[in-house]
Amino acid sequence: MKNYKEYTESNRQAWNQAMPFHKEVMDDKWDSLLANADFIFQKDPELAELNQIGISGKDIAHLSCNNGLELMSLKRLGANKCFGFDISDVAIEEAVKRAEKFAIDCQFIRSDVLEIGPEYFGNFDLVYITVGALAWIPDKRKYFEIAYNLLRPKGEIFIYEHHPFGDVFPYDDEYKGLLEAKYKYFNSEIYTDNTGIDYYGGKSYDSHPTYEFSYTISDLINILADLGFTIKRFNEYPDDIALGRSYLNPEEGRIPLSYIMIAQK
Repeated sequence: MKNYKEYTESNRQAWNQAMPFHKEVMDDKWDSLLANADFIFQKDPELAELNQIGISGKDIAHLSCNNGLELMSLKRLGANKCFGFDISDVAIEEAVKRAEKFAIDCQFIRSDVLEIGPEYFGNFDLVYITVGALAWIPDKRKYFEIAYNLLRPKGEIFIYEHHPFGDVFPYDDEYKGLLEAKYKYFNSEIYTDNTGIDYYGGKSYDSHPTYEFSYTISDLINILADLGFTIKRFNEYPDDIALGRSYLNPEEGRIPLSYIMIAQK
């Protein structure tokens, strides 16, 4: 594997290219939704789990926060200090502008999450990670070391992510009517692409190379355990929160496509 910076820097440039495509499709919608002071981005089962652990008064760091909508919603749910970190310059610019526009007190920092500095360590009660974050991380142990260091004693990490087992099955545009395990679950290969990441508008374009990195649930559990986290909850769901396999009806519950994991420092 290359030095992680070669991967993350290329991904940063690719996300900077992608964000204007996302804004073109979604900007007015997000503004319209946030104009309603009662709008909260999170829905069940995530929202129920967040309410169970309690958000009010907590200092929260959102890693790989993208355009900040989720963190702004946590602020509306009563969180105290809210800091979002993301590698994309354009995503952070969008988050800052929207937070200012709707007077939502969140701080957004442009940073490779693997390089968050010690000035932020020990300042948070909750580290929050959501769908689409972990696949982009070339060194997940370092990523969760950062998360551990950001937390105060007894602080918690909350992960709501696409289930890696779902990657065994084809995407919608590959589906041929038969449910089949097309790809490997135990996969050490690095997935690279340069056709763009416009998952809202679906446009293809020549982009900087993107690099994605597979992992298994046991990988994740072992990293957290090795760092000293205690797993408090792990729930799997049939919901396709990555929006790539709509042919798998969640009501049928055939395979896990998402999960929530909560661990305590």
